Amino acid sequence: MSLQKLITLVPAPDHGIDVSLPQEFAACEAELGLELPADFKELLTAYGAGMFLDYLFAYPLAGDDMNIRRNTLLLEGHAASRGKFPMWYPYPLYPEAGGLLLWGGTYDGHSLCWLTRGEPDEWPVVVWNQHDSNYQLYEGGAVAFIVDWLKRTLPTRTLPRPPRGRAWFEPARKLKQVYVYLDGGAGSFRERARLLRQLFGPVQDRGFSIHEGDCDVRFATAQDWRVTYSEWPNGRLIRIAFPAVDEEAARAAVINAIPELGHTLRHAQTVRGTRVWVG
Repeated sequence: MSLQKLITLVPAPDHGIDVSLPQEFAACEAELGLELPADFKELLTAYGAGMFLDYLFAYPLAGDDMNIRRNTLLLEGHAASRGKFPMWYPYPLYPEAGGLLLWGGTYDGHSLCWLTRGEPDEWPVVVWNQHDSNYQLYEGGAVAFIVDWLKRTLPTRTLPRPPRGRAWFEPARKLKQVYVYLDGGAGSFRERARLLRQLFGPVQDRGFSIHEGDCDVRFATAQDWRVTYSEWPNGRLIRIAFPAVDEEAARAAVINAIPELGHTLRHAQTVRGTRVWVG
């Protein structure tokens, strides 16, 4: 798919972060022993490192991301599990022939992979949820996958649907993320979401979605924090991303908002599961 279709939906940044150069692609391909798809190269050249809708990202070439170390560790990390439960691994893993090769991910923990069979520009995308060994095959490349996700036309259950409203891409910046799990809640989700935006106001709305009992609202604050408020049948969550220097202010804002929404705090943790904001 032409990159222009993606740019029409989400303009590329004027000044991207870690924008890849031709020589960097060549070095990465030499290390992997594989040619990368042309649309993926165009994607990283136009957008650089960052996230679509604060959720989906492609690995940049910089650091330990889109390189052989991350992908060889994938095979090593699953070797014991695959030996005991081969039915959980319907596809080979790079560097095995035709194996899954990581190219991106989501903040829900989905691994976005190519199934490296045939020519690179024909590699399909596989969405792999490593938490439950669920796989979804998408017959298209990385750019087409992102476009269909943004347009809400991906097959059901491939990924959570994005919020309605104008899409965006934010270049990478170092943010600390905290996941605040909650119980209870007064009134409807819409009412609580409206109140939370007021408590954090002024805010810039980043979209609202309701799908099969799952609800999400996203917004950015005047301090340039990123907030997602979510509800599903068995849980409630505030996810907040902020510069590390703002942690005390972000913590106070969330903790003060919890009783206003009729919630009680279950626990708060980092993306790696470390408990924080207690005591």
